[in-house]
Amino acid sequence: MAEAIVEIKWPAILKYSNDPELLYISNQSEWNSDAGLHNFTYEDSDYLIDCSGNMFSLTHKLNSHINPQYQNRQQSLEEILGLVKAHSAQLGNCCVAKLYAPSIEDAFDIVKSFTDESN
Repeated sequence: MAEAIVEIKWPAILKYSNDPELLYISNQSEWNSDAGLHNFTYEDSDYLIDCSGNMFSLTHKLNSHINPQYQNRQQSLEEILGLVKAHSAQLGNCCVAKLYAPSIEDAFDIVKSFTDESN
């Protein structure tokens, strides 16, 4: 039986291995236009999570561009909130334990807000 192709549902966050840092990516256009995102050499344990919680590996290249591959795994809202809390703590924010979002996309909006604050 052929494996179904799962497309990334944007926005997404990039999770680096052994690092609480998260990177918010708003859409396919941002991914395509930022050479640092799709030309970078990622570690096996780096991954992309889309707003549905789908996880994508970042080690497959196609025409020298990273081609995220669905891993047949999803992260729950609780797991993603754990990542967002660790990211927030790394940024020095207080009251991290109180962070809450009713959906994965809302959790991603929190990551985006941290990015917006730093610019």
